[in-house]
Amino acid sequence: MKRLLTIITAGFLCQVSCIQNAWPGETEDDPVRNGIRLSQLSSHPVRSIAYWRQGDQFKVQKTRIGPAPPELIEFMRLDNTFQGYSERPVPAPRDSEFLRDVETAMASLPRAVRRIAERRLFYIALVRDLGGGTGYMDVVAGSDGSAAGGFIILDEGALDRNANAWASWREGSAFQPGADWSIEVRIEAPANDNRVNAIRYILLHEIGHVVDAVIGATQIGGGNTQNIAGNGFYDLSWTYPPPSQEIVVPGDTLRSRFDSAWPDRELLAFYSFNESRYDVADIQPVYQWLRGTNFPTLYAATSSADDFAESFVNYVHVVLDKRPFEIRLRQGGQSEFLLSSCWESPRCADKKATMKRLLLRAEVLQ
Repeated sequence: MKRLLTIITAGFLCQVSCIQNAWPGETEDDPVRNGIRLSQLSSHPVRSIAYWRQGDQFKVQKTRIGPAPPELIEFMRLDNTFQGYSERPVPAPRDSEFLRDVETAMASLPRAVRRIAERRLFYIALVRDLGGGTGYMDVVAGSDGSAAGGFIILDEGALDRNANAWASWREGSAFQPGADWSIEVRIEAPANDNRVNAIRYILLHEIGHVVDAVIGATQIGGGNTQNIAGNGFYDLSWTYPPPSQEIVVPGDTLRSRFDSAWPDRELLAFYSFNESRYDVADIQPVYQWLRGTNFPTLYAATSSADDFAESFVNYVHVVLDKRPFEIRLRQGGQSEFLLSSCWESPRCADKKATMKRLLLRAEVLQ
């Protein structure tokens, strides 16, 4: 989703987005937006592991899924004001079909992913009127300031599509809409094309961000050049900013290793719709470029953090769960191939091996 994440780090505050990595031009430690200080968010109790460990507030719910508690609602409303969203989130009903769908989606995840979630995912909060998209992950800091895990927020009202319709909607959001074309994404067979599996895919993406923050694969958890160098993931697709630069913003020196063939990659923005820089004429050239990279999806090409999250979800979805992934362009009564899974292709061989190793590393984290 298009929401900016404020990430607590051990020594500094790093600002990261699932779509674009930071607020352009922000360099001060505690900026004020719409009357809200960033420190009100970064120091909020829900960002601390002490909050999630207090008493038995969530321990009585084995799945740790439920309506957002008051403190988290307060945090989201502050965050919405800071980011310019007008919505005022409210808790979703405790007894609802949506809650049952989220529980079903979580229970269907591979054992390795569930083990990670049990240790590092503190809560899945269900809300209405979130604003800014379908949901997001935010990092929870441990007692030493490093990333201990995270929580996920999902908007019941925004998750009203089946799996293939949701995936097609998201993919098409990177291009200006048109009446004579559509992008069709298949992530489920017809028998499994339901809302539960749309939620499942979204959860895997957000859990990927949790894993990233904890193991320091990219800068989402405050990883600097020294921390992420040599971890085996970041340097497969990305080059490094200067060592002194810890906040990555659009237009800075962060570049993918494939930008020479598409210098305007950084202008790619999902959920931009009418504001997108790209239209139907760009679709085939963009996916032709993508097929020459090691990014498993187009969303992965938007930032290093989303590269990891998308690699995580797509690897689990296709390699571990043996589920489909194919994208086609339908225009003028014709259906044209755009993309399929890369995991059996030489272009993603190194990333596949790295994802396997990092998933094993994340699974055994205590």
